[in-house]
Amino acid sequence: MAPSQHTAGSIAKLLGARLDGLATVVCSGVASLEGAEQCDLTFVVSEKYSKYWQQSKASIAIVPNGITVPNHDAKNKALLWVEDADVSIAKVLTLFEAEVDQPELGIHKSVVVASTASIGKGVRIGPFTIIEKDVVIGDGVCIHGNVRLARGSRLGAGTILHSGVVIGHDCLVGSNCILFAGVVLGADGFGYCASLDKTHLIKIPHVGNVELGDNIEIGANTCVDRGKFSSTIIGSGTKIDNLVQIGHNCKIGQNCAISGTAAIAGSVEIGNWVQIAGNVGIVPHVTIGDGAKIGAKSGVLSDIPAGESWVGFPAVPLKKGLRQWAAVRKLPKIISQLKK
Repeated sequence: MAPSQHTAGSIAKLLGARLDGLATVVCSGVASLEGAEQCDLTFVVSEKYSKYWQQSKASIAIVPNGITVPNHDAKNKALLWVEDADVSIAKVLTLFEAEVDQPELGIHKSVVVASTASIGKGVRIGPFTIIEKDVVIGDGVCIHGNVRLARGSRLGAGTILHSGVVIGHDCLVGSNCILFAGVVLGADGFGYCASLDKTHLIKIPHVGNVELGDNIEIGANTCVDRGKFSSTIIGSGTKIDNLVQIGHNCKIGQNCAISGTAAIAGSVEIGNWVQIAGNVGIVPHVTIGDGAKIGAKSGVLSDIPAGESWVGFPAVPLKKGLRQWAAVRKLPKIISQLKK
């Protein structure tokens, strides 16, 4: 559907929203509240921003139920009242996505395919991809150029691999996953021990694999190491940002969100619906309970119970961390008083 065909009324129907204003207002784009032009749709996500609606040039706004929007001009603009703004924003943005860039249907002539590989129906495989022996590729898989699928690896139906992805031997990827450019699954874990004579480090073999569930997204240049003995496992629905390191034998639950540059050491166990902010570091062998949240740049040195929010280095429960930071801000004054 072309942008000119979207109206406040059609979008309200898509979202199941309550319309306040003109149903015929045209929507041709999406923009921030302050940067919007006429015919743009924008978002008023809290009371803090609702006061700017009158000055905004936007024609349509999505607003969560319960937010007060003063001075709304219902004769010229439209408000769409929704239960969940984030879900509604996601639906609207799909209307304005650019055409998907993908290889042509079929297998490019430059692809190297082992005779024992199994490839499903309706696949798209771009140039210079290498598919080694005993690889299994499900129906509808899309593989961009310069991807390597090592011996015995498997891709579930509908999965998308962007350029430069490497899937190590015997690693398993579920259905409808998206792996962005440069993702590496199944590199050896970081495991070494000192030689008996203490003259060098001995590499410890890693004979396990990596197993991904369904509907997982992994951002560019993220690495998931294979298990030392068994599998490194990531549960269905989990989303992982760019430049994340996940060590050998980690067990990550379902529907987790892990932000960029997080580093998770080996044998960490993470429950379901855990949120890990950017640049978090987690030491080996800790357990993080279901629904826990970890603040940015935290260093996790111990187990975190389910449902708790932790921050800082070393990470502590949120309330304790806030008290510590408040105390630190008072130190200059205290030191000055002590000197006197």
